[in-house]
Parts: sequence; C-alpha cells; structure tokens
Amino acid sequence: MKLEFTDDMREILEEFLIEADEILSSLDQDLIELEANPEDKDLLNKIFRGMHTLKGGAGFLGLTSIVEIAHKIEDIFNQLRNDEIKLTSDMMDLIFEGVDKLKEAIEMLKENDEIPDEEDIKDFLERLDAVFSGGEVVEAEVVNGEGQKEEKQSSDDIEFVEGVDEDIKELIRKYPGKDLGEILEELILLPPDERPPLEVIEKLEKIIAEGKDVKDLIKPKEEKKEEPPAATPEPEPAPQPQQTETKPEKKEEKPQQQQQQQPAKKKKSDKKEEVIRVDVERVEVLMNLVGELVLDRNRIVKLASGLEASCESTDTIEELLDSITGMSRTVSDLQDAVMKLRMQPVKKIFSKFPRIVRDLAKKLNKKVNLVLEGEDTEIDRSILDKLEDPLIHLVRNAIDHGIEPPEERLKAGKPEVGTIKLSAFQEGDRIIIAIEDDGRGIDVEKVKRKAVEKGLISPEQAENMSDKEAYELLFMPGFSTAEQISDVSGRGVGMDVVASTIHSLRGTIEVESELGKGTKFIMKLPLTVAIIRTLMVGANQRIFAIPLYSVVEIVRYEPENVKNIGQFKSFMLRDEVYLLFSLNELFDIPDTDEKQFIVIVRVGEKNIAIAVEELFGEEEIVIKPLGKLLENVQGIAGATITGDGKVVLIVDTNSLINDKKSQLVGVL
Repeated sequence: MKLEFTDDMREILEEFLIEADEILSSLDQDLIELEANPEDKDLLNKIFRGMHTLKGGAGFLGLTSIVEIAHKIEDIFNQLRNDEIKLTSDMMDLIFEGVDKLKEAIEMLKENDEIPDEEDIKDFLERLDAVFSGGEVVEAEVVNGEGQKEEKQSSDDIEFVEGVDEDIKELIRKYPGKDLGEILEELILLPPDERPPLEVIEKLEKIIAEGKDVKDLIKPKEEKKEEPPAATPEPEPAPQPQQTETKPEKKEEKPQQQQQQQPAKKKKSDKKEEVIRVDVERVEVLMNLVGELVLDRNRIVKLASGLEASCESTDTIEELLDSITGMSRTVSDLQDAVMKLRMQPVKKIFSKFPRIVRDLAKKLNKKVNLVLEGEDTEIDRSILDKLEDPLIHLVRNAIDHGIEPPEERLKAGKPEVGTIKLSAFQEGDRIIIAIEDDGRGIDVEKVKRKAVEKGLISPEQAENMSDKEAYELLFMPGFSTAEQISDVSGRGVGMDVVASTIHSLRGTIEVESELGKGTKFIMKLPLTVAIIRTLMVGANQRIFAIPLYSVVEIVRYEPENVKNIGQFKSFMLRDEVYLLFSLNELFDIPDTDEKQFIVIVRVGEKNIAIAVEELFGEEEIVIKPLGKLLENVQGIAGATITGDGKVVLIVDTNSLINDKKSQLVGVL
C-alpha cells in the first residue's frame, strides 16, 4: 500500500521510524529473556509499553497494517501481564513472526513509503486470533492453580463502586486490564465513525484529570477471594497458615514491582532528553574536516621543528613554539572527541544474536545457551556495520558444526546444553571480538584430508602442516568439512568471505581449538579506520606507512641470519625462523643491497619479516581512499599526506602476503 505524506507529516514519520527502530531492536533480546523468565512482570510491562507506543505512533500516521499487528501483540502481552494466559514456546514463535513482520513493514516504509496491505497480513492475524482467543489456551492459564477461572474480560465479574457513570463502566468492560489513560488512547486511535460520542470521551478525560484510575472505580476482588479460603481450612488447620502467608507476600510483591518500575522509567526519559540525533553525513563531514586539520597540524609541527633547528632562539620563536604545542594538544583532543562520535557499542549487533541462536538451535534440535560479554565495548561505526555478516556466519557455524546434539553431549560427559560465548573487549588500539563454543572442536586430520581431496593442498604439504596452518585452510574458498549440504552450511562459502571482510577492515582472525573441548575464533580489529598510527619506512627512496597495530617488533638487518628455504628466504631471530620478504620485492621496486632493518609484522596466524632500507619512526596519519581506479590494488590500504606534503602509500600486509599463501602452506 503506497502512502503519501505532507512535509509536516514527513518530519513526524522520520521521528516515528527512529523510535520504531529503537523499540524493535531491543525487542528480540527482551523476548529471549522473557522466554527464560516468563513470570518477569517488569519485562512483560516493558514489552507491552513498547508495543503500545509503536501502535500509537503508527495509528497517528495512518499505518493500518502496523497498527493491526502491534495491537494484536499488545493484547497478548496484556493477557500475559494479567496472568490470563501462560507463555509457551509455540506462542513465542508466533510473537517472533509478528515482530519480523513489523520489521519488514518498517523497512518497506523507509525505502518506498509503503506498508503491507491488510490482505498480506490477514492470514497471520487469523493465526494469532486462533491461538490466543481459543478456549484451550485460556483454560490452561488459570491463576494460582486454585481453579480460579475468573477473567478480567468478563463483565459479570466486575463490580463497580457507587456513582460510576454507565458509559465509563461500558468502556472498562470493553477494554479489560487497561488503565483509563490506555483506554483513552485506544479511543483516540479508532476511526472517527467507530469512536463513542464526544461527551463520553470528555467524561473519561475528566475522571483522569481527577487523578482516578480503574482500580478506584471497581471493588477489589481480593476481599471476596479471601473469604472461601477462610472457610475451607477449618477441617485441616495446618494448611491455613501457609496459604495466608503466601498470599500476603504476593500482594506485597506487585506494589514493590510498580515502585521499582517508576524510577526506572524516569531514568530512561531523562536519558532521552540528553540525546541529540545527528545525521550521519554531518558526522562524516566533521570527521573529514578534523582529518584535514590533523594533516595541517603535522605540517606546522614539522615546519616548527625546522624553524627551531635553523634559527636562533628568541622570545618570539619560543612563544610561537609554545603556541604550536598547545594547538597540537587541542587538535588531538578535538580529534579524540570527534572519533568518539563515530564510536558505537557492539551491543548494536550483539543484541541480534539471542534470537539467531534460539531459532537455529530449535531448528537443529540442539540446546544452546548464549553468553554475551563486553556489549558496551565501542568500535568505529563503519567497522561495526561490516561485522554483522561475519559474526552471524561464525555463530551459525558454531551451532551447526560445533555444538553437539544433547544425547551426544551427555555420552561425552558434557552438560546437555551447549554454550556459545560472544565477547568483546579493547586491548590497546585494537578491539578483540571472540566467538567461543564448548562443542566438538576441529578435527585437524579431517581438515587436511578434505583439503587434499579438494586439491587445495598436496599430500606432502598436509604432512608438514602445523595445526595453526590447518586452521587457515578453513578460510580457503570452497572449503567445507560438512558431510551434507543444508540451508545452514556445507556449500563451502562463507568462511573465506569472513576472512576477506576482516582483512578488508585491516583486522586479523585467528583460530584456537581442542578436539572434543571446543573452538574459539578471535578477531582483532582497529578501533577506527579513519586515523591510525603508523611506522614510516623507506624502500628505494620511497616512503611507505605500515600500520603500527600489525608491527610486532623491529630489529637490525643482519645478512648472516638470512637463510634460503626452497624458493623463499628466511630470517633467524632468537632461534625463531621467519619468512623474509623485502619491501622492494613485494611492490616490484628495483631492489638494492642497502637494507638496514627488519620489521616483523603479523599476517593472520603468522609473523612475517619484511626488510626495509630506512626507518623514519612513528606518525599519526589520516587515511585517504585511493578512488575507484586504484581501490583494488593488492597490498595498498590507502594513502596519506605527510607533514612535508608528500603522498605516502599505506601498506596492507594481509593482502600483500595473501596472494603467496598457497605457496607458503607448509613452508615453516
């Protein structure tokens, strides 16, 4: 259904879309928690309020299909929070389907100003009605197990205090379980021809203005319920005190929960007032300007150093140098502040995994517990956006390949429920994200055998291969150890994409595994892709920048420690053997015999030695893209401008060595 919005309504729509995204993004996590703790009233109320807010905003904009779905789900949670029905796994599946439909509708609205037609959602709404309106479900969810079948929806069970207007009584009966404010919102959202007369709405508004609510207009049922227990315990005195002890406790719990909720809501509203939403493009423009400012600062600092070295010290020069030092400090602080604007917590993508794990575990008949750690760890937004697909693939692999079925785990002496841990933390200028499971682990011999069968390596290479090198085979295109192809795995695509995505972000991925114990994938990523610290090196009078996070150590070049291994050279350092390349060789620059230093860099699971002619020290640089014509050049991550105005290429060590990987397998 195509919609049209005026300019004023367009602004309201944009606000609604942002709010809808916030509600729906937290909903998956909340529903997973609710499935584990179905009696959590605070959580039930939170979800109910979210659906109510979504429905209200959609109703104001005339988004009928969104209103219909949200209204049905809201009704379900109204029944759940009033103890009229009990949550089951099948019900939760249907609720999740409804949430997915809401997400699809919001995406349609964002892209094309469209929402699903009522016919498109009719079947789903009918299934919801069939499940939640059926007598079977309601009968199974009696309160307190005492055969109390009274329902708040039944008009016969509601007794009003004296003086309540008949119209108000009718509204309370029509909207059971809702307070007067919620009833008023329901009436306002109704089409004009379905609303009650204006005087009825005015009566309702007057009662609300007096500070009254439904509980003030009806007689409490608890007074009536306490009488039968008082009569029945007479033949058996023992149970009587137990019943009277538990009931007052339950009466006291509900007010406590309400009291706890109110301050929590205030905190949330306060936090929202402190947030200003800024268009991402504006942040990017600001980031680019700060990047240019950093380059200008570097140039001024370089000129100041030259001035200090070539001129006699005077008061003016001293003041100038002090001012430049202060400016440099201020620019650094500004740079840090702007960088933080781009940072987002990994919770943005971590929050999607409880739902993914739940659905896939159920599909594969496995029991899996997901543990999330470090959700508040922040990383550059541009990196975070590209991490979702690799993480989803690794988690799906952990469930499909790693976690065993319950019966297999029990035979192996493991808990029936498998565990997957998704964690994130900061280590220096790197973010570490790990996916760990306590499943089967990786069978290294099976991996080698499969690689030989597929022609990825030779039998001789397999024989000389270490476990860590075997793990790297998992990231080769077309490789899979799955015996059967399914919609989950087995096609041999995915892991190579995971590795290439991580490498494109100038990160690394490592594998740790123990057969029968479990597997751990560790991704190390830069905090940001915009401004980084680098090691400036020289080759044949050209300067290159190597990102500092990939540098392990720097040592002097000693020709006597250079050895030949087949067609490759190696460098001996403290009884360790490193494959050796010269920077000239890697970039096809005429080679010289003037090598002075060895830079040990981390490439995947290996440390590689790169010989360079000159070493200029560390420098903070702003990464500039190469443009479409040069963006696919192997071994180059971008370019920057140094303090003296020279253009310097930034070395991407991962992709630089990547094309030699097939030759390197089994060399060391």
